Amino acid sequence: MAVAALALGLCSGCAEDDPLDFGGPRDCTIPEQNAFMYRLMQEAYLWNEYVPDDVDPAGFESPSALVTEVRYDELDRWSRVSDLATSDALFEEGMVIGLGFRTRRTEDNRVLLGFVDPLSPAGVAGLKRGDELVGAGGFTNTELDESDGWTDALGPNEPGVDVQLEVASPDSSDAGSDAEPRSLSLTKDWYPLVTVPLADVIDHDGTPVGYLFFTTFVEPSIDELSDAFTQFEAAGVRNIVIDMRYNGGGRISAARHLVDLLVGSQASGEISYRTDYTPALADANSTRHIERQRASLPALDHVVFITTGSTASASELVINAVRPWAPVSIVGSSTAGKPVGSAQFTFCDKAAHPITFRLLNARDEGDYFDGFATSCDSPDDLSHQLGDPLEASMAAALARLDGEACPELQEEDEEDGEGEAELEPSPELRTRPAGLPGAYPGIDALRGAY
Repeated sequence: MAVAALALGLCSGCAEDDPLDFGGPRDCTIPEQNAFMYRLMQEAYLWNEYVPDDVDPAGFESPSALVTEVRYDELDRWSRVSDLATSDALFEEGMVIGLGFRTRRTEDNRVLLGFVDPLSPAGVAGLKRGDELVGAGGFTNTELDESDGWTDALGPNEPGVDVQLEVASPDSSDAGSDAEPRSLSLTKDWYPLVTVPLADVIDHDGTPVGYLFFTTFVEPSIDELSDAFTQFEAAGVRNIVIDMRYNGGGRISAARHLVDLLVGSQASGEISYRTDYTPALADANSTRHIERQRASLPALDHVVFITTGSTASASELVINAVRPWAPVSIVGSSTAGKPVGSAQFTFCDKAAHPITFRLLNARDEGDYFDGFATSCDSPDDLSHQLGDPLEASMAAALARLDGEACPELQEEDEEDGEGEAELEPSPELRTRPAGLPGAYPGIDALRGAY
């Protein structure tokens, strides 16, 4: 998310003491909004030297279209313009519109559910991790792939949209993947995210190990994280597994809070991270320090992060900020690679999120555009539930905590459904060689934002 949510409105001037106050459009006509957005990209954008200077803002149908055209695609796939109400609902309230499940496509072209939000339409209907999506809108997956029909089958991302699904549950039949599918009708609606659906203390050979499955960095997650760490502290946890395999980012204040909970006791007052803007905006640069929180672990011996190519942005900030102060291992697959962040600029009914700053840790480490590599490669094992010690990534995490070699890999047959963690609005399941992104349009439109 942003370092600050700047309510710029329609002011005609800019505050002299605020380097990030760029005013706003003169009115809310599209040409004026485009002109303001173009100026913002020229002056505040981290890679503004690559913004072409011969663009006619009036030639674009929206500020969003302009940003997509002028951003520096070699490094930037995140700068965007969003609907302000939807953005605020997500980051402030943890509310999204959708069905509430995330999919993974296997190498043999099956579509499995990796995670289901508990309070979403899919969660209320009883769908769960490992269920197989075999069709939608009256068509099979193969028919939808061949006709590029996922968009029509899943419909627009609006409350009240009915979606017909065919789902097979592996425990509904002894046949496993040959289980008889059942037809479901789900209706898209607003629902509240549960950002910490699972927090548990595992007795691992007599040692308490904390396990935290964390989905999204939004304002409500601060309290959810504190509650989980209160449980860990009471159990004497000093070794912890943070599972962020589907966490594409979110609010930077929530990321800072997670860093504080992990290392606040042993590194209080030390640097958590720095934000570096363009030279012209150097006055906006800041350094954040680690603070001990009420629920901070008294000591942290080792933290293992479970990641995939869907792990991005604020998730990566946490990994980078913690590693100077505690032993860190990463298992799963390499993260997405987003070492930069966005200030938020609001105007009319929109929120602009151009990339505006680099993120560096206490050792000045950043620029991890290739993502963080793993200590152990391990698949997202959909034959087991999250947190199960037998699940492949969890087994690798426990092995790292024990100081053991990585478990021998079985042939991996799961592909990351998020591909390169693209951030364009994605209300449909799109076919890609790597698989399908999940039906999370309300969140995916804002993935990787600070």
